[in-house]
Amino acid sequence: MACARWMVCVGLGVAVSVAQAQTGEALIRKVGASNVIAAPTFPANPALEYKVAWDVTEGPTTPDSVTVGFARPANFLVMADDSKVPRSKVKLAIIVHGTATRSLLQNAAYRAATGVDNPNTALLQALHDAGVRIIVCGQALVNRKVPRDQLLPFVQVSISATLARATLHAEGYATF
Repeated sequence: MACARWMVCVGLGVAVSVAQAQTGEALIRKVGASNVIAAPTFPANPALEYKVAWDVTEGPTTPDSVTVGFARPANFLVMADDSKVPRSKVKLAIIVHGTATRSLLQNAAYRAATGVDNPNTALLQALHDAGVRIIVCGQALVNRKVPRDQLLPFVQVSISATLARATLHAEGYATF
């Protein structure tokens, strides 16, 4: 999906101006917005525990645009909320590698590397605050020369994306 540089674009076609972006739960609700489906005939079961992990491999199209894949867990949280699934029953993770790796840099490091502020920080912080695990592939850090000490403080480092995916799978996560 092509988007203007000043937009946050998500897979559902929702766009949020970075300049007007909210923070925390409000940002999750805005970025994760989806179509309301009245009376689904295959509803989510609020008694189940949902464990889902996504690979986010594609970085932003320009340094001042967001990484689109970070909207997926926001969307899942909103849909789970709308389905009356308690947050305590929702466990989410993002495994970051590929060109998305740089998106996890603290603002000063991102600015030094790209010349602009990191447009992903607010959403990543909101997701982390909502309990989403944000994991980066250690191989991607090395191969893309991303300094580990310049990552956002809540990012977890795995030896590899494959090992992170396998570990999450062993913990009961469905991985996409």
